[in-house]
Amino acid sequence: MDDNLSRTDREAKSLLARQDQGKGKGRGESGYITLLILILLATFSAYGLEMYVKAHSENKIVRREVNSRQAIYGAEGGIEWAKVMLEKEPAFMGGTISIGEGTVKVNVLAVERNYTVTSLAQYGRAQRILKAELAKLDEEWLIMKYQEIHEHE
Repeated sequence: MDDNLSRTDREAKSLLARQDQGKGKGRGESGYITLLILILLATFSAYGLEMYVKAHSENKIVRREVNSRQAIYGAEGGIEWAKVMLEKEPAFMGGTISIGEGTVKVNVLAVERNYTVTSLAQYGRAQRILKAELAKLDEEWLIMKYQEIHEHE
């Protein structure tokens, strides 16, 4: 009987030892899988952040380009507004108007029978200045000179 008990004890200990080895092996594999998942998660997070930064930068560039074009068109609108106002009132000296989301400041200077019109348009952070010399011939306004003024900040 003593021999059977010790044989049963040995088998039980052997079984427990195998179970402990199996558990240790499972924990080691689980650790590698957790590490792999963390590395993949970090990689995908970095990739996602990079895509966000690129998209945000491109969005800012597009907004600046749109504001710049709006400022050019706004400044041209200011020159056209000056033509209309000079038609109504030849002593018109300029003013400020809102066009869309921007503001346009127009300055008119009379030189003999011609006019020099300076139109400054501001849209967002974009600013454009156009200068035109106007003359009225045969009831029609002609632009004698047209240029964009670049100011250095």
